[in-house]
Amino acid sequence: MFLLLHGFTLDRRMWAPQVEALAAHYRVVAYDARGFGESSGPGPKPFAQCDDAAELCELLEFAPVIAVGHSIGAHQMLELALTRPDLVCGFAAVALSGLASVPFSDDLKSLFAALNATARSQGVDAAKAMWERADWFAVARETPAVAAVLDQILHDYSGWHWLNESPSRSIKPAAATRLADLVMPALVITGGRDLPYNQRVGEALAAGLPHARHITLSEVGHLPGLEAPAAVNAALLDLAARCGG
Repeated sequence: MFLLLHGFTLDRRMWAPQVEALAAHYRVVAYDARGFGESSGPGPKPFAQCDDAAELCELLEFAPVIAVGHSIGAHQMLELALTRPDLVCGFAAVALSGLASVPFSDDLKSLFAALNATARSQGVDAAKAMWERADWFAVARETPAVAAVLDQILHDYSGWHWLNESPSRSIKPAAATRLADLVMPALVITGGRDLPYNQRVGEALAAGLPHARHITLSEVGHLPGLEAPAAVNAALLDLAARCGG
């Protein structure tokens, strides 16, 4: 069984190629995190995305799963695997972001600050126009069909996280300090044309996880699942086989 979580400002539709391919062999759930896609906003109380994922698995009686995440969603699935190994039998990180041991670059920090300031002073649409031009999406925009899917997803994003302080919290101790504890089969997918930041994260993650297979897709950017779906699907199926599926 596969549980898939999207990256920031995206939603479950980014996994359409994976859902179609994996569902021929396994049960698959791709869902929208709080404040994204068709899910409601986070609300005022602190919460952890990994706890939401665990509650979803329990509600659906959906376990053990291979937890798959993209970008910051991959970090949240890493937290799920670390905190609830009873629910998770494998972990896959696709272009992971947010690993505490690899700081965001200064240009990314400036981008995040500018997005928040723009959304609050000029409106969400102005912030979206800035975000759509971010380097994270540059390679995806080289393929019109991928760009069309990306644009639809970004168009539908509410902008809530640019206008509000999110109550989402990470686990403590941080996942980056606990990688050696993750003894299940793991997969790390990195885009060879992704930002240097994400390539450093991929290297750190693969080095720290005891049973990780690291794949770098040389012509791919930050959205491997959309840019190179066949390669990602094959890697996920291989991970399932390693998990005994």
